[in-house]
Amino acid sequence: MHTVLRSLLLFFLFTIVAFPHNVSAKTPRLKVGYSAGGGSILTFIAQDQKFFQKEGIEVELIPFTSSADGLNALNSGKIDIGISFGTAGPLTFITKGSDFLIIGGHLSGGHPVITLPAKASQFKTIQDYKGKKVGTPRIYTADVVWRGAMKRAGFNLEKDVEIIEMKNPPALLEAVKAGRVDVGIGASSLYMKAKQAKLAIVGWSNDFQPDHPCCRAVAKGKAVKNDPETYKAFLRALIQAEKIRYAKPELAVDINRRFLEIDEDMARDYTLEPHQSHHADPNRKGVIDMWEDMNAVGYIKSDIDIDRHINIDLYRAALDELIKKNPGDKFYGELKKRFAQQNL
Repeated sequence: MHTVLRSLLLFFLFTIVAFPHNVSAKTPRLKVGYSAGGGSILTFIAQDQKFFQKEGIEVELIPFTSSADGLNALNSGKIDIGISFGTAGPLTFITKGSDFLIIGGHLSGGHPVITLPAKASQFKTIQDYKGKKVGTPRIYTADVVWRGAMKRAGFNLEKDVEIIEMKNPPALLEAVKAGRVDVGIGASSLYMKAKQAKLAIVGWSNDFQPDHPCCRAVAKGKAVKNDPETYKAFLRALIQAEKIRYAKPELAVDINRRFLEIDEDMARDYTLEPHQSHHADPNRKGVIDMWEDMNAVGYIKSDIDIDRHINIDLYRAALDELIKKNPGDKFYGELKKRFAQQNL
């Protein structure tokens, strides 16, 4: 009897050692927060095309109506990554002690400047904002970009323009529609709603600062330190999604249509808008420029070394691993050049 039991035990142990794939391993799971208004196409593509699954992680998408709500959720640990909550927002939270770490990107540029059609002819250059009542949602990237451009143009933000700060982009939209402000410095999430409201788009945040970073992939620093492989897998999926975004634009349109639940014409208009660039690169230099602008315009007052809150190594490693698996891939080669230009 003892001999039989001993034999069964040895067989069981041999099976575990010889066939470890029979032992179930828990798949890493990330809760990813995004702005329900848009700017999240890379993550949508990665989810739809099963790139996250391919890279061995599970992603749950959680929508938020404002960047502040999303960043508060990240700060409290309710989500693991924020992908479309801007750049200015995360940087502002960092000044208040949040353990935020920028590990990648999602959207650059793409924030519309909106006004009533009757006032559209009044806004052609940065000089035209002097003496106007300008609405802007505080802690949003386009707000910082516009203020920085005004300061560089020699304007005094306290004397030369009346700035009306709004709680969020929807409040700004209503203020523009009602004529309570002359012009609104919008967010990418307002683009579709502004078009539906038949407002005039008289400019873009890119006009104030070309190719400025916006939506960054942001995580908690401690979480990344404790599990870098999971976050690197997330970035590998985003990089592959970026390739699909530009190689198969019609597929990207369809994915945005389904995830945002909008009609095809609106999805095409929004997804293919040329002022919006979708890149997973963290753009360290652009983030530092924005940090300096935020200090220059009095948005924040901080001597924090912001470089400590930007991790470019994870993205670099993720891209290198994809290049190793796909030698000679021209798209990944171009991303390598972009990385050097924007980060080194």
